[in-house]
Amino acid sequence: MPNFNRSEYGLLKDFFSFYVHMRMEASPPEEPQRALNNLEALENKSPRMALQGLRQAINDCVEESWHFDPAKVAALDAELINRGIITLSELRRRYSRGYTKVLKRGRIKNDTEFYLLQNVINDPSEKTSEERELLAKLLSDYEGA
Repeated sequence: MPNFNRSEYGLLKDFFSFYVHMRMEASPPEEPQRALNNLEALENKSPRMALQGLRQAINDCVEESWHFDPAKVAALDAELINRGIITLSELRRRYSRGYTKVLKRGRIKNDTEFYLLQNVINDPSEKTSEERELLAKLLSDYEGA
C-alpha cells in the first residue's frame, strides 16, 4: 500500500504507547488506553491515515518534550533503549531534519509538516524576523491550498 511504512509505524506506535503511559501516569488507567484504542481503530480503518495521525501525535510528543531538562531526556532515552523502543532524542533529530527539509523545499507537503511548522512558530524560543515571516508564509500557503 502506498505511503504506508509498516516498520516506521511499528517504531512510532511503540514510542507513542510508552510516551502516553508515561505522560498520563497520574491519570486513570483508561486515559492512555483511550488514545491507543483510537489509534488502533484508525489503523483498522485506514493504515495510511493511522500512520499520518501517528506522525502528528509523535510530532506533538516531540514538541511537548522540548522543555524537558537534559537529565529527564537521558532517563527517558535509557528506559526506551532498555525496552527496545526508539528514543526521544532520535525522534527529535528526525523531526528537526524534517523541519529543515520543509524550509529548503519552500512549501509544506502534508498535515504532519504543517503541524511541525505550526509548533515551531508558536514556540516562544527566539526566532529571527525572517524565519517567522517564512514560517507564516508557508503555513498560510498550505492553509490556502
